[in-house]
Amino acid sequence: METFNFTLSVIGPIFFILIIGYILTKNNVIDDAFVTGASRLIYLITLPVLLFIHIFSADVQLIKAIPLLTAGVIGTLISILLAWIGAQFFAKDDISVFVQGSFRGNLAIIGLSWAHNAYGSEGLAQAALLMAVVTIVYNIAAISFFTFYNQKTSFSWGKLLLDFTRNPLISSIVLALFCKAIGVTLPNLLLKTGNYLAAITLPLALLCIGANLNLASLLHSSTAACAATGFKLILVPLIMLLIGWLFHLPAESMAILLLLAATPSATATFVVARAFNANSKLAANIIALSTLVSIITASIGLTLLSYFLKTI
Repeated sequence: METFNFTLSVIGPIFFILIIGYILTKNNVIDDAFVTGASRLIYLITLPVLLFIHIFSADVQLIKAIPLLTAGVIGTLISILLAWIGAQFFAKDDISVFVQGSFRGNLAIIGLSWAHNAYGSEGLAQAALLMAVVTIVYNIAAISFFTFYNQKTSFSWGKLLLDFTRNPLISSIVLALFCKAIGVTLPNLLLKTGNYLAAITLPLALLCIGANLNLASLLHSSTAACAATGFKLILVPLIMLLIGWLFHLPAESMAILLLLAATPSATATFVVARAFNANSKLAANIIALSTLVSIITASIGLTLLSYFLKTI
């Protein structure tokens, strides 16, 4: 019962805020303009501030997080390879979309929310470091697949590198680590202001995701969308846990690895698919289906992991 209550406290609030966002949109309390403006505010300001504050304030050192980061990168690379193999059977005409939807998780919002609910600031700081490293792998893999399978779109590695340097999420994490390394001391006024901004980030972002849910698309989910969802929510977490076990990660790191691996397909998969003139409808179906199903699969996974870790 204790294990179930822990899982409910981690996953439950996220689910309800998503549903609230969906209901508010259907009742015209929030509209597309609100979601667009709020999403821009989150991406450019509040989420980078949240990542900076929690990494800067937490007692997490990069050197100690290397086993977790290494496990995350290796697990991601294996997942990408297996997703590509699976695409040959389920989506031969939409390989790039299938592969991206199968491995690219919503780490920045749902993953961080789960980690914060489970382990507070320390868990969020570890998750943020893992997110930063894995996101680089995500972007390189996604762009590579779309460039290879969607020949109509030109691509520049220089532009990709420039995009990384301009990414506010990665920049805020690097800045926080640098400030910790050189022993910077921030005034209490700035820390309190940052905490106020950080506090609105996750609830507001979850409302926006809920507002963008398209339940009608679930009725038209294809075999490819169902296969990609199953791969993302079941196979990827299992791969990550296996790698984490081989690295002898501690219990909390194993749970964080699971929570980030069990996230639904990221909304960025739709954006990238559309930019490369790929099958954006398939991408949207994968996002919608995986977002709802992940509530169940993540709950089961965290419950089983919590029970297993207590017995060893």
